[in-house]
Amino acid sequence: MNQFLEKWDRRDLLEHLDEFYELYNQRPIKDNTGGMKSPHMFSAWYIIKKLSPKFLIESGVWKGLGTWFFRKASPNTKIISIDPSPHFREYTDSSAIYMTQDFGLADWSRLPVADTFLFFDDHQNCMSRLKQAHSIGFRRFIFEDNYPFNQGDCYTPKKILSDRDYVIDKDGQRHFFTKNKEDLEFFKSNIKIYQEMPPIFKDKQTRWGDAWDEINYPTPLSLLPNDYRDKYKTFYNERFDYTWICYLEIG
Repeated sequence: MNQFLEKWDRRDLLEHLDEFYELYNQRPIKDNTGGMKSPHMFSAWYIIKKLSPKFLIESGVWKGLGTWFFRKASPNTKIISIDPSPHFREYTDSSAIYMTQDFGLADWSRLPVADTFLFFDDHQNCMSRLKQAHSIGFRRFIFEDNYPFNQGDCYTPKKILSDRDYVIDKDGQRHFFTKNKEDLEFFKSNIKIYQEMPPIFKDKQTRWGDAWDEINYPTPLSLLPNDYRDKYKTFYNERFDYTWICYLEIG
């Protein structure tokens, strides 16, 4: 993992935390269970704010709270939001384009690839997404679902880079797979920047109830020590909603 460059500075993240906290308290959807909460919403909002892309493809909308934060982060970005189940959406952006067709089946040839950012929160195979995006020419991504090798319901960058056998939970069953060296080589050959964004708070245990250690769950240093839990109560209460959200850039 050390071969990859990093882009986002920890000090700058901290300088934006209070701004985001105020914004988070104004969010139109208070209960976003099943979607992003503060540990990931902060990183996603921060990155979009910093990059301010002309186009943003958001694959996975759920209730629409992410779209609201993306609009706040970059008012002039043209957002294309994809979700096969639009009936769950509670917030609709009047300027966004909404689609139900899967990212992998859509025609993106009219978009300027250098000015388009991809946000994946759709619980799909990350390699299928990466390879298609790479073939089109897209370069910058967020993978919101970035589960470690022994957890989660989809194939993720973190599973690839662990270089270990991995598991995918589907339909209440655990399916075991052998590590894929070809995917690891593709990743190392094409990805210039891979950065797991830090959690705001970190607990001694994971959301699954086992030890949050560096053997099974290597994690960037949390932005805040738990001494700040009273000042940022909402962030602290949502600490278990962190799943190693990551930023990637193809070289």
